[in-house]
Amino acid sequence: MTDEPTIPSSATPRPRRRRAADPAAPGPAPTTAAAIPTGIDAEAAPAPAPAPVQGSRAAPAVEFARGAVGGIRAQDVHVRTGMVGGIAGERASVEMGMVGGIAAREASVSQGAVQAVLAQEVRIEQSLVRTIVANRVQAGPTTAIAFVIAGRVDGNARILFDWRGAMALGAALGAFLALIRVSRHRA
Repeated sequence: MTDEPTIPSSATPRPRRRRAADPAAPGPAPTTAAAIPTGIDAEAAPAPAPAPVQGSRAAPAVEFARGAVGGIRAQDVHVRTGMVGGIAGERASVEMGMVGGIAAREASVSQGAVQAVLAQEVRIEQSLVRTIVANRVQAGPTTAIAFVIAGRVDGNARILFDWRGAMALGAALGAFLALIRVSRHRA
């Protein structure tokens, strides 16, 4: 006899077999980088006052502060001191944040940086924006915008190219590239 304890055969663990992943089967939560959330949507968004949203799966309202997220889709989105890849909704506002793109009916940016804005009404104050496509833009002081295509621009922002300047730049760049292409064919 040995001094080691023995485990009855009914209590011995069975060896685990690897099986194909079933998406419907419950299992342990993944612990890899794929488990990191990249966006806030209707399922994960905190909604202070739930209201039915007709024709949309978006959350009624999302407030986001101090962090980074891949994208937010909601009726009202307010980002303060955060970084967001994209915002889609009825109304979007950004305060001291950075956003890759905004698609909204009304957009407001204050002391932030945005790559692209597609909206009907845009209000920009003390911000940097690369591209704006909108019906009406209200720009405050110390605002810099690279490209603007808008029906009306109010305010005293520093605009690099409006739609006429962008067309002229595109024509000049196209002519330059055509000249390079012709010179390569001759050589």
